[in-house]
Amino acid sequence: MLKPAETGTNLVLYSAAGNRPATHIGANIALTDKNWLRHAARVVLGGLILLFLGMLLRREIDRGWGDIFIIGHGRWDLLPLAAAAILTGLTYGKKGLRLAAQAILVGAVFLFLGRAIHEDWGQITGRAWHFKIPWMAASLILMSSLYLSQASGWLLILKRFGHQVPLLPGVFVWSKSLLARYVPGNVLMVVGRVVMIEPFGVPKRVSFTSVIYEQSLLAAASASVVSIALPLWPALRGVSPLIWLILLIPPMAVMGLHPRVFGSAANFLLKKVRRQPIEEFLPFRTVIAFVGYYALTLILSGLGLYSLVRAVTMISFSDLPIVIASAPLAWLLALFVFISPSGLGVREGVYTFTLAFAFNHESGVASAFAILARFWQTMIEVSFALTVMLLAKKFHRSRQG
Repeated sequence: MLKPAETGTNLVLYSAAGNRPATHIGANIALTDKNWLRHAARVVLGGLILLFLGMLLRREIDRGWGDIFIIGHGRWDLLPLAAAAILTGLTYGKKGLRLAAQAILVGAVFLFLGRAIHEDWGQITGRAWHFKIPWMAASLILMSSLYLSQASGWLLILKRFGHQVPLLPGVFVWSKSLLARYVPGNVLMVVGRVVMIEPFGVPKRVSFTSVIYEQSLLAAASASVVSIALPLWPALRGVSPLIWLILLIPPMAVMGLHPRVFGSAANFLLKKVRRQPIEEFLPFRTVIAFVGYYALTLILSGLGLYSLVRAVTMISFSDLPIVIASAPLAWLLALFVFISPSGLGVREGVYTFTLAFAFNHESGVASAFAILARFWQTMIEVSFALTVMLLAKKFHRSRQG
């Protein structure tokens, strides 16, 4: 039940539970007008987009479904779609514009993947595919070991900052926040981990610093693994004898994490985004050890990807370096393209480009495998998080009891 009370010229409604205002009539009139105009603009834009999509779909149906992925050859079907998405995003504000950019990026990548699959369909169907359970099991074990080792790495970072968290709940917090990467920008992943780990006595400032260190260490380790693996690939060594200069990247990446260098750069960026600066830093010897540790975990990722390839088709063992380099390279590029949710589209694009060399330059085969790898990785991530959740719920609570 609501009771009215007059305050000057405006009428305020109070709830029956107390004196808290429920609705302010004077303020809501202008707000309602503004929302109505915005809603009308959304309806108009949505109708135009649906009309355009209907016309485009009808044209493609008339031409044959096979041409739906062809966006080049002078027609550039993606451009009007992108313009419509941007207009819709502007109507919804910054959040909508960000979502529109994500849709354009992911949509463009998958359209090109679909086009490659369509054009190389003969190569895909003509390739010798198989399904080998031992290699699939090896990929499952290696990828699960990757997540477990990286979760343990984050807990080790927290321990170096003086906060030891029990293994099972700590891994659960890490794996649950991992699923938040599918929300673009990695913001929810960071915020979720900081909030979830706080009940275990870890201050938000420390947990936030640990996540920054984790991502920075992973970036340095990814650059190191890529730069070491590529010169080991026979096909690349024949391009130029200067390829070995890429080995200068690992020491440069490690030096970038020296407390003086890392502290200045990180705090400068944090100041730009209006976040509190980092006050505690890991010793440089500890940083070197962590880079090596994370490099080993990324090698596990590459081996898991190679096992997945061998589970469905055959490639040469000499192509192992390019496969190992593909996984950290995809993660590194996805880190910089932060608007992509969990690297969606970026990872597939990297796999299509790099693994095409291992698949005898058959981009359609590489595109099909990239989509398979995305499905496989997502399934393992979700299964890993659910398994850890069940184990933590059963064993950690029983120990507390």
